[in-house]
Amino acid sequence: MDEAAPRRSADLDPVYRTVADRRLQYENLLWQVPALSLTAQAFLFSISMGADNDSIARIASSLLALIVSFISIMLMASHRLAERKDALWLERFEDQQIGAGTWSSHGPVFETQHQNIDLDVGWLDKLIPMRQMFTVWVVGLACFGVAAIFMIIRTLVAVVR
Repeated sequence: MDEAAPRRSADLDPVYRTVADRRLQYENLLWQVPALSLTAQAFLFSISMGADNDSIARIASSLLALIVSFISIMLMASHRLAERKDALWLERFEDQQIGAGTWSSHGPVFETQHQNIDLDVGWLDKLIPMRQMFTVWVVGLACFGVAAIFMIIRTLVAVVR
């Protein structure tokens, strides 16, 4: 029984490009989530804070804002997980094809090599390192959830009075 010939690097190029493209797509989706979430949050909070709206509309819009915050965070985490898995796969592939530690354009090795690059925004570079932007956005979206809870409580207290 003949053994299959070993794969050449050129045979794996389409696989590498496919995974690299998929990783990039997940990264793009990851950063679209907060933009869409902020749009939804603005709409929902305009209802919950509107003086002309009744308490049911305020509570309903606040509950929806809370749900949007939660599912946005979960969706961002899902995209981030998929992007990280592909980045690690690409890093292992690069290590096998080029040589471990020689060169990498994905994964932790790449991030470590580029972690000291500043955003060039003055004092903000010291406050929030670029590699922490995912965490910053998750915390920001969570703040919208907390604000939604506050609006629910505020509306319920006003109704009880």
